[in-house]
Amino acid sequence: MLEVVAASSLTVVALASITPLFVRQARLLSECRRERIALEELANQAERIAAMPAGDLDRHLAALALSPIASRHLPDPRLDAVRGDSPLGPTITLRLGWNAPGRLDHPLTLVTWPAAAGQGRGAAR
Repeated sequence: MLEVVAASSLTVVALASITPLFVRQARLLSECRRERIALEELANQAERIAAMPAGDLDRHLAALALSPIASRHLPDPRLDAVRGDSPLGPTITLRLGWNAPGRLDHPLTLVTWPAAAGQGRGAAR
């Protein structure tokens, strides 16, 4: 009887110590999925910007919106675009943050170069 009690006690202790690991793993998987969706969203937005004619760029940036998939899977997402300059020419920095610990303060960032004036189509460099 003593052996059964000892074995069941060890089993309970082992399960109690392993359960938080499973919970943490599920949270990490969920956050990895969100980050993958956010990275794909930023890449898609950058491709659209790089391929956009220079004359349409301001209008597109003013109406910048997330895809329905990103809006559905990211809690309270925030996407913005900031123009800048680099030695290679004008840049557009895309930032995407969402309501997760540390993500609104440190959003994912992707920089792209829009098509040069006079070019019909460009590519992310």
